Amino acid sequence: MSKKNGFSLVSLVGSNQGDCGYCHQKDTSHTFGIWAHVLTCEDYQTLIDHGWRRSGHYLYKPNLERSCCPQYTIRLNAVEYKQTKSQRKVVNKLNRFLEGDWAPKDTNSMDTTSESDQKKASKNHAKEPSQKHTLEVLLEPSSFTKEKYDLYCKYQTEIHKDEPSELKPESFKRFLVESPLREEPFEDSKPGQGFGSFHQKYILDGKLIAVAVLDILPKCVSSVYFFYDPQYAFLALGKYSALKEISLVQDFQKTVSSELKWYYMGFYIHTCPKMNYKGQFQPSDLLDPKLYTWFPIQECQKRLDKHRFVVFSDPDEHTPGDTPPGWLDVKSLKDSDLKNVHVLSDKGQLAPVTASILWKRSLKFRQNIKEYVAAVGHTMAKRLLIC
Repeated sequence: MSKKNGFSLVSLVGSNQGDCGYCHQKDTSHTFGIWAHVLTCEDYQTLIDHGWRRSGHYLYKPNLERSCCPQYTIRLNAVEYKQTKSQRKVVNKLNRFLEGDWAPKDTNSMDTTSESDQKKASKNHAKEPSQKHTLEVLLEPSSFTKEKYDLYCKYQTEIHKDEPSELKPESFKRFLVESPLREEPFEDSKPGQGFGSFHQKYILDGKLIAVAVLDILPKCVSSVYFFYDPQYAFLALGKYSALKEISLVQDFQKTVSSELKWYYMGFYIHTCPKMNYKGQFQPSDLLDPKLYTWFPIQECQKRLDKHRFVVFSDPDEHTPGDTPPGWLDVKSLKDSDLKNVHVLSDKGQLAPVTASILWKRSLKFRQNIKEYVAAVGHTMAKRLLIC
């Protein structure tokens, strides 16, 4: 990938302690955050390979040691991916539906019908002639449309039980449309949309039924979010979309770059069924929080069965300390260590952070800068500009 892709510009947010969205405990989730105004795809690739994740323009890195539900970055080697029997069933079921060989029982009655009766109904329907369907899967740059927003609201209210009054177009745009990633074409005029943030739309018989929010980066396709029409839950669209995204990576690996062979599914949380299903896609690795190297998930799961938090590169049980594994020690950072950290002034002037007025006047600012460098590391602190 070309190095001439501009610069990344961020603002400091700092440490955050909040309620856990997985086990719902109070004030047990610990993260460090930055706000990315502009971010090159190359820089974001480096950040996610060091435990970061984005939600809109907000980038955060979980403190795995202190958090109740440690979030490990997970990736799948799409080139070596082996489809399981249950995953093949998902594809076959959808194909049968499209061909008109199978149709579900009425969704309203399915909710109150026993599992055995549903299986009988499925067998009966498999013998009946049904309408054929057309499914289009289209990849486009992320954008706002009323159709997408309405689908998102339906998904959030019916699946996640959000109150309709809580859902606003602005929050949808902020969360799933707006992105700091610079759009960058593939090198040598290779076919495809290029690098950046995208929506992969699933259109059934002309109707939008699902949207996958994806980041296409130099080495991976990163899954950001997925929402669908609950009316079509019988198609297991969440699992099907993951399989389509794996296929997308396989295509990119052949046509764009041999390095673009990874599929990132976000975070793996061993104790959360809604998150640990990701380990069913093989071969997958988890990111070591200390050395930022990758370990086969089967090895990691054995240790996570016994311990809440594990450093995979350390054969011994981890002993908690003041500094999270993989983070720099804030107390040991000296001014001379920060000479390559730069700030961009309102006038567009670039200067070392240690030469800024705020650095000289504000003890809190100096502490915030050191915490930021400790979280992103020396390499990224040198590459990211602060404003």
